[in-house]
Amino acid sequence: MMMICLIIFNISASEVYLKGDVSIRIQVWGEVQSPGMYQVPPTTNLVEALSFAGGPTSEGDISMVKLVRVLKKEKIVFYDVNDYMDGKGSPPPIMDSGDLIFVPRSLSSRIWDFVRFTSIVAGVSWSVYMIVSR
Repeated sequence: MMMICLIIFNISASEVYLKGDVSIRIQVWGEVQSPGMYQVPPTTNLVEALSFAGGPTSEGDISMVKLVRVLKKEKIVFYDVNDYMDGKGSPPPIMDSGDLIFVPRSLSSRIWDFVRFTSIVAGVSWSVYMIVSR
């Protein structure tokens, strides 16, 4: 009697490796949903690496994504994901082991942070003035 056993695996595209491939470690920081270190397939490009981190937050500026090549001769590259998504830009760079990706805050988010900080300082200053002038 022969027993047949079926095993069903739930494998995502990012988990399919060819024999002999190894994963590489990269870091994704800044305005992404889940910043941190990730093990990704060696064929992962910058846009795919951002998706491993859950994509950018609403405050992220994906027109100035910084890629820092750390292990080889240190090199910093800025990449415009918006251009790529619009079909205008060059293909995203392929990640290398040790690469670091940083998504900065957008200008509007930085301005809004400044306005909030200024209003807090103004409110505290006014309260101190009112207490001291009594």
